[in-house]
Amino acid sequence: MMEISTSGLERGDPLDFWSQTVLKRMSIERRGKGDAPFHARLRRVAGDAGEFWDHFSTSIRVERSQQRCRADKGDEIYVGLVLDGRSEVSFDDSRLLLRAGDVYVTDFAQPIRANWLEHRELGVVFQRSAGRQSVGRLAQGGAVKLLISHLRALATEMSALSSDERRIAVDIAVRFARLVLAGDVARTMERDRPSLLAATRQLIAQRHADPELTVESLATALGCSRASLYRAFEHEPAGVAAAIWAARLRHARDLLLAEPATAIGSVAFRSGFLDQANFNRMFRREFGMAPGEFRQMAETGNASSR
Repeated sequence: MMEISTSGLERGDPLDFWSQTVLKRMSIERRGKGDAPFHARLRRVAGDAGEFWDHFSTSIRVERSQQRCRADKGDEIYVGLVLDGRSEVSFDDSRLLLRAGDVYVTDFAQPIRANWLEHRELGVVFQRSAGRQSVGRLAQGGAVKLLISHLRALATEMSALSSDERRIAVDIAVRFARLVLAGDVARTMERDRPSLLAATRQLIAQRHADPELTVESLATALGCSRASLYRAFEHEPAGVAAAIWAARLRHARDLLLAEPATAIGSVAFRSGFLDQANFNRMFRREFGMAPGEFRQMAETGNASSR
């Protein structure tokens, strides 16, 4: 556990000290001469999956510009709980007024401006596992309440824990935060069916050769229900299960063309089929001929036009 504070700072500007030691991702706005002296404290505990922060400061304005984002390629996510005080945070054109009890997410790949009044926050920082994260206030469902409870307990009991206990407790907090974000993405996609449809098609394109890829495993990977997937595909020419099989058959067709010496059983297995007889039947239904016939026609230059 590491603690950094402006208390007892013998020389130098507390804002400069804080900028160089803590707020390295941000630019601090200089304050007027009449403002009260700046004071801040950070308790920081590292786990294997991320870090826990217990942060207090008096009033301060900070900014993370687009240029800063491009320069340091921020690849971290912060999920924070406002414990006391108030803050104003802006992401692009969106402005949030945060009060005690609010939970919000910041993606350091995106610009942010913040006007922090005297406040205290608890939060976790961890590496992103996917593309850009939606930013802003999080709705307080069950997973968010679990995260809040765990963060509060960490802040209260941290000093009484051993180093191993702290590390495990921080990793649990990160897992709760990831659970919260996964649920938030799922709710967003369920409201936006085109986004869910696009995400599903992308995952099928990446994993169709896995014979264990099913509607159920797709829903789990996307953090949504099977019913949501079925609804996303209800106006498409084929359903979600059919989309998986169609991707496998296209992959098999391409392998037959690209690797004329490869055994048909191997082509079937590498395309996600565990049963060659089923592969032969489905291939004939899709392309009008058996895989062997397709390959023979390809060798004579006729199959490629299909």
